[in-house]
Amino acid sequence: MGEAEEGKRGSMGGTEQNLYRHIEASLLQVTAAVQRQEQVDLAEVTHLAGTIVDAIQENDQLVVEALSSPAGPPLVTNLVNVGILCTKVGIGLGYYGAELRRLALAGLLHDIGIFAVSQHLLTKTGRLTSDERALVEQHPRLGSDVIGHLGPDY
Repeated sequence: MGEAEEGKRGSMGGTEQNLYRHIEASLLQVTAAVQRQEQVDLAEVTHLAGTIVDAIQENDQLVVEALSSPAGPPLVTNLVNVGILCTKVGIGLGYYGAELRRLALAGLLHDIGIFAVSQHLLTKTGRLTSDERALVEQHPRLGSDVIGHLGPDY
């Protein structure tokens, strides 16, 4: 591989790494709002879902970034990775346009309800009691409640 090609490849990976970090930062703001039980604003995350689609339709570098085990808060990293990987799968299944952007957004938000669960339970070492486990298992409903409060567009 020549120097020009290697330079181009290195800068492309950096661009995707920057995009990955930007998505992560945006989701950190959303998850913090969920933790504080505040109204969430998904405008930026919705925009980033479209950016994910565009980036993956151009090349697979963002997929490579997701698969490279990026360091970051594990629960947020999971949201980012699922958003990226479900977009790649959606493309393979023939999704396109608004349908693919909705899929990317759903991937980014698929587990948002976990942030409505007490952080004490999520970081507890040792086994959860049956009551604690029942609270954690409520996170899909909690996520649905968070999204449901945003109106019919979501």
